[in-house]
Amino acid sequence: MGDQRESFAELSHHLAQALDAWQACVGEPTERGKPPRKVLVKALETERETPVWQTRKRIDEALLSYWLKGRDQLLPGTKHNRLPSEEDCAAIARALKDHAPENAEQLPKIGWEIADLARRLRVVGGQGWRNRVLASLIVQPAEPAEPVEAAEPVETASATEPTAVEEQTAGRRRWMNGRVWAKAATAVVGVAGLIVLVVWLSGGGESSSAAKEQNGSAGTRTQEPDVAKPGTGASTESGVEGNHRCGKARSAGAVSWTPCTLVATDGRMSFLVQFTNTSAKPVTVKAKLTYVQAAVEQACPDPWGTSVEITIPAKATKTSPLEACTASLTPAQAFQAKGWVVLHGTAQWGYREHSPTLHVQEDGTPLWADEA
Repeated sequence: MGDQRESFAELSHHLAQALDAWQACVGEPTERGKPPRKVLVKALETERETPVWQTRKRIDEALLSYWLKGRDQLLPGTKHNRLPSEEDCAAIARALKDHAPENAEQLPKIGWEIADLARRLRVVGGQGWRNRVLASLIVQPAEPAEPVEAAEPVETASATEPTAVEEQTAGRRRWMNGRVWAKAATAVVGVAGLIVLVVWLSGGGESSSAAKEQNGSAGTRTQEPDVAKPGTGASTESGVEGNHRCGKARSAGAVSWTPCTLVATDGRMSFLVQFTNTSAKPVTVKAKLTYVQAAVEQACPDPWGTSVEITIPAKATKTSPLEACTASLTPAQAFQAKGWVVLHGTAQWGYREHSPTLHVQEDGTPLWADEA
């Protein structure tokens, strides 16, 4: 029963992250008026007037505004609207395609993740699962948090870090959100839960000075090697190329990420993680990479094997370096990349994802699981 509670708490945490990713993916273009909410809703209604889409559920402006609350739509209240379904996300993606094509491409993936998490929460939590999500978010899983290593962001401060005004605005927004969640939590778990909730909320947004202080005070913070140095942490500026397979896309806020395995031509393979920032602002995340060899997890070299911070510019894709984690194509064994990505400042690693399996034949020939 204890494992079930931990599983429910973990799934609840990832549902909150996925809802935040949805909010960023749809909210960013609509806030810029590309398109305005009213125009987006009108396009959705116009589509529903065509015979092929008449059975799709209606998305009005009130429902869209509700979904744009992100994780705050999980708060207890007099009414709980439905969460955005895969069908809803596909429809909104079609309406966004001409205005924000990258957001439109990412939205169905986020919608699938929300639907998948909701389905699993329903299985684990049973009837009334949604009413239990808030308590599960406040009371974190019992397993100890994995150690968080401090590392310097990839990007330079002048190019990517928020300005002082943006830092203050983010701090005020986080404080306001914290007040709302704290009031709701009082009725659920009391003061002890509130303490845990404050810790959880501090990792719910993009990087800030407050979040940095959690990793270590000034003067005592351990300086990690500069992750931008070639061969240790420098990231490529685009997606993965060559003979590779990537896993299911996951989200960390506005960043979509996936672990990948790449077969090189020198008898080796590289284990990678690819990041795509769907928002109009740089986002800093924390990542960790390992790989599975013959069902046994193997550690990657530091810094990617423990914890590395990377800032993904707005509307950009980055990939961990090819040399960061490699292995030889060992005959008669199977391999997978395994990754974790969370927002900067998050205390726990959360859900992991695997790349598809690569089987190495007796003669050393690599064969993907979907080719077998």
